[in-house]
Formats: sequence, structure tokens, C-alpha cells
Amino acid sequence: MQKNKRQNRIAKMMVIIGIILVFPISVYALGDIHLYAFPGAWSQDIPTTWITNVQLRYFEYDEVWDSKGHSQDSAEVEGFQSITKVGHSQRLSDQWQLTNVLIVPVANVSVDEADLSASGMGDPITTNYIGWHNKANNLHLAGGFSLSFPIGDYDTNDALNIGENRWKFYFPFLMAHYRMPLFNGLMMFDFGFNCEWRFENDDTDWDDHDVSEVNLIATYWLNRKTMKLGFFVQPDYQFALNESENDGVGQDDDDFYTFGGAIGIVYAAKPNSIFYLKYSKEFDGKGLNNGGFAPEVDAIHFQWAYVF
Repeated sequence: MQKNKRQNRIAKMMVIIGIILVFPISVYALGDIHLYAFPGAWSQDIPTTWITNVQLRYFEYDEVWDSKGHSQDSAEVEGFQSITKVGHSQRLSDQWQLTNVLIVPVANVSVDEADLSASGMGDPITTNYIGWHNKANNLHLAGGFSLSFPIGDYDTNDALNIGENRWKFYFPFLMAHYRMPLFNGLMMFDFGFNCEWRFENDDTDWDDHDVSEVNLIATYWLNRKTMKLGFFVQPDYQFALNESENDGVGQDDDDFYTFGGAIGIVYAAKPNSIFYLKYSKEFDGKGLNNGGFAPEVDAIHFQWAYVF
């Protein structure tokens, strides 16, 4: 019995090493769209205005998916995120819109069994896209790019970091929004797709595989006249486009993927002040991401969006 317990502890510590000690990286997020998107995020009929969005997120996990897709125990990791977004939408015409957004994440992460923790600012992200909607205003399309700047808190001597010390370029970033009446309410679909091109961390010589992400939000507003209360589901799928390289050597991890989802509620206190609460979970996955096995993350998200 004691031997089995010792082996379990060793296995957990090896997972810790694989995740954070060999390749210092941020271990608090997988896909990015599912973190930042919310019901109605990709609508393209916003008047010229400023928009703010604040998200508070608690997350934890103690299991990961190995290279064969099997679930295994890991050290217990938990943390808290604050994600602030400031955006500006500019009407170019009746049907065209330009949107620019700055995203600044702050996080605190701890690994209990390794007695490790880190706090600080993550890498800021800027998102820029041009959108269009049809005359009926029920179909909205947009395209653009995002860029993550490696200026978050990072120290090459630390085992755990919030910043990633690498550039990330998201292109193409494609969005679609569709709405239709359903019974007394309104049904909305928000679709997001991007390719995330990850550059090398010069301190570790780790060049993570590039990935693609597909995200869908299906929202039902109970009353399309008042638009006060709605419910939504949000599946998300992320997969590798190639393999990672460590000092130029391929890591044979191009079969990486994760599949997760969320359920939530949205409440509009006022037309320009909207609250969101959701629970998200990673259901399935396989292989390495960011140098460690993909974690089975559970998280609670609270968001508030305000349009000036």
C-alpha cells in the first residue's frame, strides 16, 4: 500500500515537472476564444462607442490527459484570473464596422504539492477586425487578427510564470453571428475560428506547436422584446496544426487536442450593462500543450460588459 502511494506521489510530481519545471509557462488557460468570447460578442451592429468588459475567473484541476488520451492524476493546481477588455467600435457605414480591443489578463496561480505560486500580469492581447451585417440585420460576419505581446510577468529563473515570454499571432480570426426569432424569444449563434501561431520562447528554446480553435455560443433570450434574461451553451474545440520543437528537435505531439464546453446565464440589467455567469469544463483531450499534458480544467466565470 505504501509503495503504491509513493508511486502515485512520484507520478504526480513527474506531471508537475512536465508542466511547469522543464518549460516555465502559464498553466491557467487552454484555448483563448472560449475565455474572451461571450453571447453577442461577434455582432457587428454596435454604434460608434467604447466598450468595457471585466471577467473574474476561478479555475482548478488535479488531472491531465496523457499522450494516449488517458486521464491521470496530477498535482492540484488552482488559480484566479482577472481579465479586463477595453474596446472601441467605429461605424464605417450602415453595414460596416471596425473594432479594436485591448485585453489585459492578471492571474494568481498555485501548485499545492510543489509549494509553488505566481502572481502578476499575463501577456496583453490586441484584437482588430472589420465586420459587416446584412440588410435584415440577422447575419453578421467579421475577420481580422489578434497579437499577444510578451511583456507579461516572466522570470527565467522562476519555475512558474504568468507571462509566456513569446509572441503569439492569431490569423485568420473569423467570426459569425446569426439571430432569429424563436417562440417568444430570440435565438443567437456566435461562431469564432482562429489559427494561433506561437513563436519560440528564447529562454527555454521551446517552440510550441501552433493550434487552431473553434468556438460556438448558442444563446436563447426568453423575451426578444425585453432582452433581459438568457441562457447559453458554449462548446470549444482546439487542436494542433503541427508538432512542437525543443531546441529544434520535434516532440511528436501534433495529435494534441482538447474539447470542452460551458453553460451560462446572461442578464441585462440595462441595455448597456450586461452580466454573464458561466461554468466551463474540459471534457476530453490528448497530448502535450505548452510543454505539459493538457489539464482537465474546471472554472467559474463572472463577466460584466458595459457600453458607453
